[in-house]
Amino acid sequence: MTKFFKNALKVSITSLVTSIILYVVIIGFFLLSVVTANIFGEVIKITVPILTLVTILGFIYSFFIKGKQKIPFVALHFVSLCAISFGIYLTISFQEFAP
Repeated sequence: MTKFFKNALKVSITSLVTSIILYVVIIGFFLLSVVTANIFGEVIKITVPILTLVTILGFIYSFFIKGKQKIPFVALHFVSLCAISFGIYLTISFQEFAP
């Protein structure tokens, strides 16, 4: 386990793959939310904190990557953090908009 966290590229790739999987889970449950609205709310409560922590971890570790691979990983993690922030902003903005 300590060897895994010493290799910044592996941590960043794993974080990016985990983020993509969690995004797919969220989008999948959103598409099925017509049938199961309560389950979608519970999935969001579980996946968003995990997604945020994983993305922040990958973003921090991507600064320690050496070589030309550093810029794409920093950019991808930054875009993921922006998407999470925008989603949280929309959630808060429209919280009392619909019943």
